[in-house]
Amino acid sequence: MFHHHIGANHPIDIASREICINYLKDFNKNKQNVVLEIGCSSGYLIDKIKMKKKYNYIGSDAVKNHIVKLSEKYKDVPFLIFDLLKNPFKKPICDALIMLNVLEHIKNDDAALLEANKILNDNGVLIIEVPAGKFLYGDYDKKLKQFRRYNMGEITKKIEKAGFTIERKTHLGFIVYPLFVIVKLFNKLFKDKNIVIKQVKNSNNFFTKMFFNLEKKLYKINFPFGIRCYICARKLNNSK
Repeated sequence: MFHHHIGANHPIDIASREICINYLKDFNKNKQNVVLEIGCSSGYLIDKIKMKKKYNYIGSDAVKNHIVKLSEKYKDVPFLIFDLLKNPFKKPICDALIMLNVLEHIKNDDAALLEANKILNDNGVLIIEVPAGKFLYGDYDKKLKQFRRYNMGEITKKIEKAGFTIERKTHLGFIVYPLFVIVKLFNKLFKDKNIVIKQVKNSNNFFTKMFFNLEKKLYKINFPFGIRCYICARKLNNSK
């Protein structure tokens, strides 16, 4: 499993983390408040969740080195090393499961969602984010070791098929999406070995920050398109 963030201070990732916290507040109703993050290698979300003090956070990743580094920094946080497709747990272990920019790096995403369901307690919530715009898949995504991008209809059907009901869905990057599409199509025509670095650097600017700050305040709105699909789903009782 490969998990990627474009940077701790990039506007889209800041917005992503804040929306995640809002979804936890709005939809996680289980009293134990055990939150498991799959693909926590960046560590950027840990402080956000710990600040709330009411959540029992567990971090996990398939890459041992990432977990070792995080465990040295966060002495009081439990961490797990495991591959979701090789789920070692026979029973549910959490009330909320966070998967931000993870599913697109897993070849068999349907199987991964089924395992995600098994890890969650009944009525537990899944908070998931994936890259949007299936037709935009290109070299940028391949360099990040992503197998695919998604359309919202496709990803919601996959999540429902795995035993969840959708609580809320939206897109991140709605305002800047037209420019994003132009850049992606340009990249398809003109190959660039430094495409990842350039795209991240050019997109981190004042206007991008302003637009994402606005979107964060409107997180309850279902934006019809954008750079990333963002979904909160609830596990159905006794689903398998």
